[in-house]
Amino acid sequence: MNTESTTVAPQLAPVQPHQRGGTLLLVEDSRLTADYIRLLFRGAAGRLRRADCLLSARRHIALYTPDAAIIDLGLPDGSGLDLISEMARRLPRTKLIIATSGDPDREEDALLAGADRFLPKPFGTGAQFAQMLAPVFLGLRPAIKGAQPPTHAALRDDLYLALDLLNGVNARPAYAGQFIAQLACMTGDTALEHAAQTGDRAEITTLLRNRLRALPLI
Repeated sequence: MNTESTTVAPQLAPVQPHQRGGTLLLVEDSRLTADYIRLLFRGAAGRLRRADCLLSARRHIALYTPDAAIIDLGLPDGSGLDLISEMARRLPRTKLIIATSGDPDREEDALLAGADRFLPKPFGTGAQFAQMLAPVFLGLRPAIKGAQPPTHAALRDDLYLALDLLNGVNARPAYAGQFIAQLACMTGDTALEHAAQTGDRAEITTLLRNRLRALPLI
């Protein structure tokens, strides 16, 4: 007999889309990913607010209850699972809590923590993103082919941050590894992804510096 259990995403109650207003809280440490989500969210009837760590996110939810939240599981000051658990228990509850990660194996943990949905990285054309948020925000559509990509400035910021986390004065190798793996996932950089998996700091450093040199100066 097969005794394995399967985690099933909870069914959301019908949600009336906001004609105006409404807030999406994005808890994401990567500027590149945040810019990408801003592009996907463009045109929706609502506001997007970003927090780049657990501390900042908790300051947000102490002031208001967002209508939806997208929470990255790997954050600089802890696990997004803790924030998901807190928001799932908080009253009034955020209508839609979405966990996101480049590691699809984290889905079960996210749902058990209280997330309503799981959004794997990379986001592709944004069809799944739009499908998840459409019940809450009007006007949300999948990104059209040829849409403007996130800026080089956002990618440059993430590359510099990765180098600093890896080799800086206050280096944080464990967090650096997960941040770089997520960055490689979002950019489709297989060489960087492989280096992050092996943990070869010298190779990762060389790849990050090469990626920076390849970016336009402006």
